[in-house]
Amino acid sequence: MSPSLQSPETVRPRRSDPAFLLIPVLVLLVLPAILAGCGGGQEEDAVLATVGHTEIKAGYYEDRLVKLKETELPRAEDGSPLDMSLLEGKEKFLGTMINKEVMVQTAEKMGLQNDPNIVSARETLIEYEASMEMWNRVIAEPARTISPEELEAFYARMGSSRECLYIISNFEEDAEAARKMGLEGADWEDIVREFHDGAPPPTGRFEITVPFGRYNPEFEKGVFSTEIGGMTPPIGSVYGYWMLKVLSEKPGKKPPLEEAKAQILDVTWNRKLSHLKSDFKKSVMNKFEMTIDDDALWKCYQALPVGETLFKPGTQEPRTQDELRPLDIATEDMDLLFYSYRNLEGQTKEFTLLDYKIHFDKMSVFQRPKDTDMLGGLRNKIEGELGKIVLNFEAEDSGLFEDPEVVAKVDLKVEEMIVNKLYAEVVQIEERVTSKEMEEFWAEHSHDYVARENRTGRLVICKDAQQAAEAHAAASEGMEWKDLLVAFGIDRENKSRSGKLLGVMEKSADPISVALFSIQLDELSEPFALDDGRYAIVRLDFVKPEKAMEMTEVTEAVGQRMREIRKEEVFQAKMAKWKQDIAISINEENLAEVASWKELTAVEIPENIVPRN
Repeated sequence: MSPSLQSPETVRPRRSDPAFLLIPVLVLLVLPAILAGCGGGQEEDAVLATVGHTEIKAGYYEDRLVKLKETELPRAEDGSPLDMSLLEGKEKFLGTMINKEVMVQTAEKMGLQNDPNIVSARETLIEYEASMEMWNRVIAEPARTISPEELEAFYARMGSSRECLYIISNFEEDAEAARKMGLEGADWEDIVREFHDGAPPPTGRFEITVPFGRYNPEFEKGVFSTEIGGMTPPIGSVYGYWMLKVLSEKPGKKPPLEEAKAQILDVTWNRKLSHLKSDFKKSVMNKFEMTIDDDALWKCYQALPVGETLFKPGTQEPRTQDELRPLDIATEDMDLLFYSYRNLEGQTKEFTLLDYKIHFDKMSVFQRPKDTDMLGGLRNKIEGELGKIVLNFEAEDSGLFEDPEVVAKVDLKVEEMIVNKLYAEVVQIEERVTSKEMEEFWAEHSHDYVARENRTGRLVICKDAQQAAEAHAAASEGMEWKDLLVAFGIDRENKSRSGKLLGVMEKSADPISVALFSIQLDELSEPFALDDGRYAIVRLDFVKPEKAMEMTEVTEAVGQRMREIRKEEVFQAKMAKWKQDIAISINEENLAEVASWKELTAVEIPENIVPRN
């Protein structure tokens, strides 16, 4: 019995009213399922439209609108973006929401929600979204609270590092015995010979420098909470159990507090996430009595295929399943208890080495633990799989499988699947495009197929306006661009491509494109500001003029466009018929009061928001 497949059956609730996720614009555009923005110009429960048994309310409209990127906003017939503060834009967006609701209710009448794949997907999604909600409430949200005292405490040690001796043991009791031996004054080389597992370091010296704020918080806590000259307690890791002797601590350079603040907030946030995650995982494992037998774990580790690599020798092709060797468990060890946990019904589920062998032998080369990972790597893999099971138990036990927010998120995704299935089943077209049809289409639309003018040049990105002015002066005096990048460039990616700009097309919102299209051949632009506050200059080296395309150059694209037009025509005809069977009403007075996209996305970012991008 595979450990990754053991989970109890549950009853999956369903909301009474479906919600919006997909909109048909030519075909179907999927709105991103991300956290909602803030703000709103209308009462949340104000009804904008009624579609059959579903009311589309202002809060829901704004929640969907704020998730769109600017390039995804509704457009007019000529392709220009609509102003979402005006009624025309609001009606267009509401129309896509109405169409989606019509599709959902039509699909439900057809019974598509009962498709076995969709039913199975709902169960999987409930488990996933419940786990994500539990993560957010128990770990992510608490971690975002960072006090001034935490910030100052981190800054006090920032830049410091500790020099240590170390050993890594496969078992915690061995690391504890090594610690006892060290406290009794034993020579470190003797401790290494007795208790270090795995290959020795390349230098042969079991020494490590631990900079504050760089390592796993649990590892760092063990090192920095131990007095100089002392021995750390065993510290678990993906390699095994570390035990270190702290030799010394030395201070280092650090920037002023205000300059370091953003970095400290990021690191502290990640450290709090790690602590909260570790503590929560341990508590859940204890609650469901999850155990791994060390003796069986060691036998399993010894049975791993020796030297198994991800790729075939001399290639970058992954090893296929038939090339992988099985877990070589001795026959007399097959029935040994390996790991266990208690399920929600209070039953203890036990798994033997044979159970794990069956599971292991089905894994892909990327999933399988490797003998080079030490025993800790195998333990970590198994704890990860079991952890997912017991964390899922905890989410269900906490009522999150029935939580309204969780169920709403699942319904959105399930409705996406239902709508896509409806579209795929009913929007059927003749895929074949004849030569005559293509020639007729080309005669009418050839003007749409033009290779736009594009330009090639050079770019240097500078720290500020002053440096950009100095770079401009140096370039005007004939400094080579590679030397210009060395003297003034601060962007690593731009420098790595020697400042080259290849095939740039005119984009009104892009400062680099605007600058490159504002100058003549071989000219330098004046220094200009980038969106991130830095400055730059560009030089224009080559212009490739606009060119009308021949049909033979775009045959595939033209054929695809013709198919999409056919699909849209079929879809609109189906939509018109579906709407005849569903009562639809719109309240324009309420619609006029909803917030615009700009109002919803104009969010003031708090000074200490984490993580920072």
